[in-house]
Amino acid sequence: MNDVLCELMLNGFLIYAKNGKFFVKKESVPTNKKIIEEIEYDNYEDAINSAVEILKNPGKIFWSAIARYNRGLGIEYKNLPDFEAETFENANCLAEEIAKKILGGPRTIISEVKVHIKN
Repeated sequence: MNDVLCELMLNGFLIYAKNGKFFVKKESVPTNKKIIEEIEYDNYEDAINSAVEILKNPGKIFWSAIARYNRGLGIEYKNLPDFEAETFENANCLAEEIAKKILGGPRTIISEVKVHIKN
């Protein structure tokens, strides 16, 4: 078995396919207590590379996010500035705050903020 995949498994990483997408999830194990919720990727290589990056840099992780919103002219999308967070949950909260600051207005409805690890 590939040494990289073996190292990921021993550290609690799960990489799997679902509905044509690939997902990385990290469970707590005795040697690595960190937990990471599902992160979606378009292909297997991106999923593996991100998991390896998380394993190499156990501290804060750089994240990217995109917000879907409506100001009354139909659905629009905005790439948010990159930011640092330790967990997927923290990244989601920060991304929502950033979206509110940038896009916030009396008529703006933010319908979705998607977060992923910056490649």
